Amino acid sequence: MKKLKYLLLLVVFSFLTIVDVNAVSGSINLSTGTKTAAVGSTFTVTVKVSCSEALGSWQYGITYDTSYLSLVEGNTNVVDYGTGANGPKSKTYTLKFKALKSGTASVKVSSPSMVGWSSQEELFTPSVSNVSVNIKTQSEIQASYSKDNNLKSLSVEGYELSPVFNKDTTSYTVSVPDTVEKIKVHAAVNDSTARVSGTGEIDISEGTNKIEVVVTAQNGSLKTYTITVDVKDLNPIETEIDGVKYTVVKKADLLKAPIGFKEETIKIGDVDVPGFISELAGLTVVGLKDENANIGMFVYDSSTNTYKPYDEIRGTSITIVISEIEVESIPVGFVKDRITINDKEYEALKSEFAEAFYLVYGLDVETGEKDYFIYDKKSGSILRYNPNLVEGLVHQNKEYVLYLFALGGIVAIFFMLTILQTKKNAKLKKLLRKLSKVGSEEPTHVDISIEEPANESVEEEIHREDDEEEIEEDFLEEKKKKKRKKR
Repeated sequence: MKKLKYLLLLVVFSFLTIVDVNAVSGSINLSTGTKTAAVGSTFTVTVKVSCSEALGSWQYGITYDTSYLSLVEGNTNVVDYGTGANGPKSKTYTLKFKALKSGTASVKVSSPSMVGWSSQEELFTPSVSNVSVNIKTQSEIQASYSKDNNLKSLSVEGYELSPVFNKDTTSYTVSVPDTVEKIKVHAAVNDSTARVSGTGEIDISEGTNKIEVVVTAQNGSLKTYTITVDVKDLNPIETEIDGVKYTVVKKADLLKAPIGFKEETIKIGDVDVPGFISELAGLTVVGLKDENANIGMFVYDSSTNTYKPYDEIRGTSITIVISEIEVESIPVGFVKDRITINDKEYEALKSEFAEAFYLVYGLDVETGEKDYFIYDKKSGSILRYNPNLVEGLVHQNKEYVLYLFALGGIVAIFFMLTILQTKKNAKLKKLLRKLSKVGSEEPTHVDISIEEPANESVEEEIHREDDEEEIEEDFLEEKKKKKRKKR
């Protein structure tokens, strides 16, 4: 009997367990990719409605603190329906909010309910999850950014740094054989919000190579770690130019041939080095590296074993190497001056009539000819100098200036004569008006003809006209006195 009771209890428990397992469940979850928002900015909250079977129907509301947030887009009261037994088990909605003031703002689900499609009458309450966003002013956000711009580790693969790495030490050295052309630099930041640059595989050449590893903290502050890689050159070719020490570059892949030059191996002393030769220009160019690992191109003179910078200027169809002016005669329309091109100053001739145009003296590397060239400072363009064309333009410019002066003089004389004639006409009209008033009461013969002396100057004419005006005024005043006596 007892065994039968236990058996019945086991069947009932199993049935209840099966019913519970097969019960419909669902959830309404809120999420946002924004944990911190700036005042005045907007952010999105996603609402995901899920069910263990095909969605039947569901409803929910969204509440939020209106003192911290304002709704920009979206519906806060949703009633929706599924599409069938094979319909989706989830659906998403989006809400966009604007942050109004500093503080913690919460967005919550309210009054949720749900029905599965296969159990239309079994209404249940789904589980929910809410979100919170920290709202800060821009200054508060920036103040909260990490200032940590330190490295946690720094290494050169296969070699040891000197001294041993320390996050507070920013300068290191490492020595490698002259057979090494590339190294790998590894670095890890101390703070996950920081960024690092200058790592990875890096090309190196004989002599000194400086590698900078820059760490940028979240707040934008920078810290630079410098690794000086010394590639041992067993037979370096060294020189000094203007107080700066250089080493001849011996690897051709670190150099680029100038326009009009072809690569050849040349000898400096007893050592073969890559060089670039222009037979037309009669120049040999090699690469030199300074103590900061900067590589530049220099003209090498084998007869004197000397170097000078190779400074080329490229135009659309011409490339020249500027040099100091070797001719003493200055072309018409130009004066001596200095000009800066590509951050270097050169002797030049400035145009007297066009401030942007200069003449520079140099070598055309494609023809090997030295000549003057016109350089346009505004556009950076360069053209071969044509003296006949420029002198013609200068001559035309001078004639134009003379025409302007002559025309200006004629206009000035005409203007002065117009003023004098206008003044004379005005005085005559004034006298006639006064005489007409007096003559209407007492006719009097008045001779107003004025004999003007011949060949008088402008100044004498002006004085004479002033005297005539005084005589006219005296005459009129006398007439008024006689009239008053008769009355």
